[in-house]
Amino acid sequence: MNEIADAIRKVTAVMQRRYDEGERSSQIDIFDLIEVLLTIADEIDPPVRDGQ
Repeated sequence: MNEIADAIRKVTAVMQRRYDEGERSSQIDIFDLIEVLLTIADEIDPPVRDGQ
């Protein structure tokens, strides 16, 4: 369970930094949500790359 919480914290910190730097809006749409959820999933279970 710690792994999930850590992944959420890490992605949240990245999103907050991007907002603070003006790269992201405080309002999100479905595509933003999809990006965040996929990023969290990749933190928890990194995708296998071809050739690995």
